[in-house]
Amino acid sequence: MHRRSKQTSCFACVASKRGCDKVLPVCSRCEEKEITCEYPAVRHRRGRQLPKSSQAGIADDGPRAEDSSIIANQLATTDERGDIHLLSINGNNSTTQLQNSQSCSTFTGTNLPSHASFLPVFPSQIALDIDLSSSNQLSPPYDRLKFFLLPSAWTIAYHYEPPAAYPPGDVLLNFTRGIQSWLKRFFHQGHNPFIHRHLYSNTTMPLCMQDAFTSISIQNAIASNEHIIDDIFASQVGDLVTKQPIEGSETFSLLSTRDHIARTQALLIHLLLALFSSSIPRRAKAEGLIATLHHWTNQLWQSASQDANFHDVIQSISSVDGVGCVSIDDPVSDLYQSFVLYESTRRTWILSNFATGVYQSLRGNWGTTCTGDICITARAELWDASSPARWAAIAKSKDPLFVYSLHGQSLLKDSVAAEEVDEFMRHLYTIMWGINKVEDWIVQSGDTVSIIY
Repeated sequence: MHRRSKQTSCFACVASKRGCDKVLPVCSRCEEKEITCEYPAVRHRRGRQLPKSSQAGIADDGPRAEDSSIIANQLATTDERGDIHLLSINGNNSTTQLQNSQSCSTFTGTNLPSHASFLPVFPSQIALDIDLSSSNQLSPPYDRLKFFLLPSAWTIAYHYEPPAAYPPGDVLLNFTRGIQSWLKRFFHQGHNPFIHRHLYSNTTMPLCMQDAFTSISIQNAIASNEHIIDDIFASQVGDLVTKQPIEGSETFSLLSTRDHIARTQALLIHLLLALFSSSIPRRAKAEGLIATLHHWTNQLWQSASQDANFHDVIQSISSVDGVGCVSIDDPVSDLYQSFVLYESTRRTWILSNFATGVYQSLRGNWGTTCTGDICITARAELWDASSPARWAAIAKSKDPLFVYSLHGQSLLKDSVAAEEVDEFMRHLYTIMWGINKVEDWIVQSGDTVSIIY
């Protein structure tokens, strides 16, 4: 028998024989050295049932979606460090009844988390083509790795209900701090919860992403010189937008999904920096580009979904022996690279709609329409896997937790531990459920992850 490792320090500190403060997700030493910080995997016993008291007000029986516009009566400003503060807080935690238009089953506010009563409800018939948690789906050998390529995995679900409750100021403040933290993490480590570590690792980072990377550095370095940052923002964003090929042109048709995601992530970073800044001119210009971001995000989604369908066809052809068939020498590596691209696409799509919805709500724009909801891989180990082999091993042995982003209640219902769920999703759940509900989930799971930024 192999002895289970009791190592709790990160690999980098162990290798350098230095003390590790074990801060999650990145220890202080790794953050200071700007190196990758990875901890040993922690095994969790599945099937743990949370106490009924911890599930009360959290889990329910129906999937639901939410409008990307999160309503609140707040205005935002920043201090000299660039952190966000909320003014004129006027939260309303009233609850209401939500009704599924197809099943006609009513959920009362007493059965919902404190901030979930404004969530629209998905028709219960929405489901994936296969049962991903079933062990009989392992043949042919790579089918279980293709969960993100299924046609149903690219279905955008729409169902809108008017919002009825507002997340309080501390929840929105924590959300914006988390976004700022993710941008800084990209600057220090080259990746974050919506930009995969291997998305740009096999090639030179696109120039538009290099400019976005530079913008993060500049804003954190010379935050007091707002007029300089305003000029740099206007120049970089202006170049990014004006240099794009015209939609419908031959040049535009040649854009790959990687081209689409690079320009969309670059614009998203620029807008996240500007929308939550203290500069009125920068915020005003960024507001005018929200529609462009949504348009690019939709084009990215369309390109990725078409590519995924083509990828599945090629995989099917390559599995048949015969002359003229396409040969894929390393199907696991190929699927892993596709996962990195498409999962980054999903997270970019969600964050673009979610973050701009939060901002517009903070500004008092209550009329944002529902953008729908999409599936995302919530299992943290799959996003954090360091190699194709490790990713494949996890995907074959565990449920990928591939769910609609606003269907997180199903994870609680299945007693999934908070630490098993990706940081990206846990952070969104703080808006949907409230910080206290997510903290209860973490504590009852016996985990040590943090949702406080």
